[in-house]
Amino acid sequence: MTARSTDAESPAGTLVAERYEVRRQLGQGAFGRTFEAHDRGENRLVALKLLDRRGAGDWKAYELFEREAAVLRSLRHHGVPQMYELVKDQWEGAPAAFLVMEFVEGTSLAQIVDEPRQLDPAQALDVFLELLGVLEYLHGRVPPILHRDIKPSNIIIRPDGTPALVDFGSVRRVFMGPDEGGSTVAGTYGYMPYEQYMGQASAASDLYSLGATFLHVTTGRPPREFMTPEGRIEVPDTLPGDTRLRPIIARLLRPSPAERFSTARDVRKTLLSSVALETARPDLPVRAVDAMSLGPAPRELTGNAAAQFERVRYTMWELMDTSAKPGDDVGIGDLFWVAFFSVVTAGILPAVFGSMARARTRRLRRFFRAGVPAMAEIVKIELEKIPFDSKLARVSYQFEADGFLRRDADQVLPSRAQRWQPGDRVQVLYLPTEDYDSVIISAS
Repeated sequence: MTARSTDAESPAGTLVAERYEVRRQLGQGAFGRTFEAHDRGENRLVALKLLDRRGAGDWKAYELFEREAAVLRSLRHHGVPQMYELVKDQWEGAPAAFLVMEFVEGTSLAQIVDEPRQLDPAQALDVFLELLGVLEYLHGRVPPILHRDIKPSNIIIRPDGTPALVDFGSVRRVFMGPDEGGSTVAGTYGYMPYEQYMGQASAASDLYSLGATFLHVTTGRPPREFMTPEGRIEVPDTLPGDTRLRPIIARLLRPSPAERFSTARDVRKTLLSSVALETARPDLPVRAVDAMSLGPAPRELTGNAAAQFERVRYTMWELMDTSAKPGDDVGIGDLFWVAFFSVVTAGILPAVFGSMARARTRRLRRFFRAGVPAMAEIVKIELEKIPFDSKLARVSYQFEADGFLRRDADQVLPSRAQRWQPGDRVQVLYLPTEDYDSVIISAS
């Protein structure tokens, strides 16, 4: 097979492996170029990564890329682009190899930082927590997967606000055996720690890069501007946004890996414990603040707590039509439908759904008044029937509390659960005095 181009001056129109039609170049890195392409077989957009022709001509190097692709193909996490396949073809008259991956729509964190409208502190915190979840997933694989090139341009913020970590070209060093040649230095100046220059990257190295990335996000200035002549990044005494983030970022950027956090879970636990009891700023939207704005328990159901409570509880109307989206208006036709079936069921229908809605409201009220906030990872989502052939989504999840991994499940409206998938992180409130019983309070 030969990649054919309709334009000698541009890759647009080039057909790779008789299937992937190149549309435009997305970027260029140390291992080659990345293109947006149309997959004719599946009728979808993909990211097509052209591996460095110098490496592609070396079939031992190709075998290494093949092993890398096999490992990445096994990953299933919303924060990591899905790997589809590795193909061979000709490119500009020379043998080449291509990684075919999920095309992630959105805007890079680098573009957002450069815009006049940047992430507000609550949004930055949410992205930080999500990326810690991605790293916890990657570092927990066997063998561990290290990204080694975390920086704003390699983080895409999807339209729904969730981040995806892209460009895994530097990950291949993790899979090199001792007989495959010496160390490989990969990364970006300012975002990589000293040990990475020595070819000795670890999970702490990725955490350093994440710290440097969020130093850039919070200040709007690249980390190299904070670097001393000795190559050490000095975090300013004050940072924009939440002041308690500074010691966490500073610890992530310590020169010695032993002085940093050892795992992404440790960072997240420290981060949540340091901000979870903070009273929300009134100028931040409730959606962005969520559980972080509830304040210490016991708490009154006022302000942001009351607004969040109203967002997550469901009404009798929503239970009777679980396919409706939150916020949909109740029309005359809906009222007629309810009146008709109320007569047919001798008043049982509204009584049943009204009772279910009131029970849910009472349950949520207890958690909003006394619950402890935490981030949970979704394990499974299943639809289960409720009376009159309606359905709710049963979401199983796990979260860490008081040094132990807790597992629980909660029922939410299908219109909300359909936005989630296993591996996503949602906010919960739990009650330590009631055997860590919990409820989901994320509404999007």
